[in-house]
Amino acid sequence: HLIAWFSAGAFVLLGFPISIYGIVTHLSNYYQPNVQCYVVRILWMVPIYSIESWLCLRFHTFAIYIETLRDCYESFVLYSFLQFLIEVLGGEEALILTLKDKSPTRGVHMWGMQWCVKPWLMGQPVSRITSYEPLTTTQQGEGVAEVDPATGAPMTSSGGGGGGGGVPAAAVRPVKRIQWTSPFLIKCKYGVLQYVVLKFFCSFLAMILEMNHVYKEGDFTYRGGYLYICFITNLSQCWALYCLIFFYNATKNELGPIRPVGKFLSVKALVFFTWWQSVGISILFQMGMIPHYEDADAGREWSAEDVAKGLQDYLICIEMFAGAIVHVFVFPHTDYIRPLALGGAGGRGGMG
Repeated sequence: HLIAWFSAGAFVLLGFPISIYGIVTHLSNYYQPNVQCYVVRILWMVPIYSIESWLCLRFHTFAIYIETLRDCYESFVLYSFLQFLIEVLGGEEALILTLKDKSPTRGVHMWGMQWCVKPWLMGQPVSRITSYEPLTTTQQGEGVAEVDPATGAPMTSSGGGGGGGGVPAAAVRPVKRIQWTSPFLIKCKYGVLQYVVLKFFCSFLAMILEMNHVYKEGDFTYRGGYLYICFITNLSQCWALYCLIFFYNATKNELGPIRPVGKFLSVKALVFFTWWQSVGISILFQMGMIPHYEDADAGREWSAEDVAKGLQDYLICIEMFAGAIVHVFVFPHTDYIRPLALGGAGGRGGMG
């Protein structure tokens, strides 16, 4: 176990400065805060994950409490990644205007889901808004009627609808605009946010069950809470992953300038792969392929369940070192020094 502690610590020490370097370079070149704030939150995942995993490995009797904090930040990262994509595309208002002009076929589900779920509307008008704009010189010369902005009634130059005194009329005209929403965007957001909320709730529920010795982590018995939490989390996670991929499929042309594939894979690998890895280790534990460990010199004994948990934490320490290197290349600060011209995304010019 000493070898595992020190070797895992070495990977943490190697990966930590790489992640901090990426965070500092973004903060030093904070030209697009509406986008980069989410990038920084994503980059913090590597040091937080690696340090907490090493602490779980070192203080395995308190691992359940540390893992709860780690899982909560995991769900926060997924939310931050979705918000990052929305901000890159110009913010919600600009993105809705982009989505409403897309083909309705982009809202048709894939992978067999089209037989279970109706297509999601890309855009839908919700209301009409009347605003008032000043008349141009040409329009005034053409005799366009001037109106009262408060009542919408035509005004005369002598007094504004009968009010005396010869006050000049306001040279404005009514303009009707349609306000749009995107059921597609709303449902994609809900698809990700449901996992964020559920993961947060399940993490604390698992901690409470473990404190009462009824969680039985790694044991798929129906008498323990692990089986049910694992099933619910897995179902929720698969739906969140599907919604992210569905969102990417609809906006991949607009996201092209930011090289989205590497960003998608890096975040998904860190969030989802670590979860599936823990399930795989639990299956190995159930099959009896993970032995127990006894340290006669220190008088400590690690059960097979403790060894399984330690193996997961050890692998995360190694994977976070690789993740820190990948993040340097997929989330460089140079992408945000100047605005990128994203096709079809209006609104806020500075996108990265």
